[in-house]
Amino acid sequence: MSISAVDRKEQASVSSGLGRRYGQLLRGAKYTDCVFHVCEEQVKCHKLILSSASPVFEAMFFGPMQNNEPEPEIEIHDISSAIFKVLVEYIYTGVVDYNDLELVACIELYYAAEKYLLEELIADTLMAITRKLRFANILPALELSVCMGLDGLLEVCMTFFMRCCVNNGQYMSHLKEHYVHVSKECVKAIIAACKEPHKLLIWYVYEWTRQECEQLGLGPSDADLVVHDLGGKTSDWPVASGASDLESPALAPVVLVERCYYKACRPFTVDAESPLFRLRLKCSRFISLMGLVLNSRMTPNLLGHVQQLEYRESLRLDLCEVPAESDGPATAPVWSHVVQGQNTKYNCNLHLGWLREEACVLNPELTYELQIRWDSSAYGAEYPCSLQSCQADGIRFTDEDSFSGSLVKGLRYANLV
Repeated sequence: MSISAVDRKEQASVSSGLGRRYGQLLRGAKYTDCVFHVCEEQVKCHKLILSSASPVFEAMFFGPMQNNEPEPEIEIHDISSAIFKVLVEYIYTGVVDYNDLELVACIELYYAAEKYLLEELIADTLMAITRKLRFANILPALELSVCMGLDGLLEVCMTFFMRCCVNNGQYMSHLKEHYVHVSKECVKAIIAACKEPHKLLIWYVYEWTRQECEQLGLGPSDADLVVHDLGGKTSDWPVASGASDLESPALAPVVLVERCYYKACRPFTVDAESPLFRLRLKCSRFISLMGLVLNSRMTPNLLGHVQQLEYRESLRLDLCEVPAESDGPATAPVWSHVVQGQNTKYNCNLHLGWLREEACVLNPELTYELQIRWDSSAYGAEYPCSLQSCQADGIRFTDEDSFSGSLVKGLRYANLV
């Protein structure tokens, strides 16, 4: 082990030990010299420890405007007692258990970290928020970031919205079933970030305008007034003149991940009884599926014929959602791709890919079934199969029959969060 590695290990051990001791000091309320009143609760702390972590606390207790009382009492009105305790616990121990925090609590913690200028907590909390964003909570998160003026949070949420939601039929279906009404300022920010009339956004602005008119007691003829207030006209694409001009998020690089090979199995033969190969996928984060890597066909044994080196691959890919907590059949396809006559070498990797605009977004809350389907012209073709790892880079592969192996070797994807 190198000296630097030893040093890092010792530093981590010292930091952990100090964190435990400071945590005990906080929970025991020994030698405290300041009191915070938060939502009818008292939180007793130590001025020196708070000031060592936050320049805001340092100015409060030791700056020119310091409170000269021996044990000052401070009122906190804009942070809940639960989140303020998490903030103080972090200052003392350096630890936050984000698994116990809902998204709204994380956003409030981010606000508190911004207020007290805790840079590491700001970065860690933004990362936790990114992992917790979903179709169901992205609009409320955008609403909070706009209304609270949290630019860092707005950037994170808008990046997620642009990458995972805009031009995504799955999200559009979700939004039509679970419409969320947001403020005018939030709609302006979304329009400014999108910069062009995506199908989803046109529908949402139309629906938002209709519901806004209902809430304001206006008739359909007054829709022009509401749209004009967004900064545009109903006859063309509304441009939000008052919203901040956010940069469009950079395209994420495409990554190739392959499963580990363990053992060869009997080949999969395409015939009338089994013209379909199934594989289930579940990912730990939002990704954009950009391609697949399969085993190509085995060279056919044709007596009396010249052995061919290539063939023309034709197949259909369907991606279906699997009902939650169910081993039953998958739903109708949510995404499809057709491969027609692709020149392919026998006994090689078969790389299938498509344009980024044609990619399918995989939601970490869902399990998907990938179906590979051939028509009758492929009957008799054999594809090598093998036992392979079921986990690769946070993506879980579940073969239909774990003993028969799989012909799917990996996939290409782009991280969206």
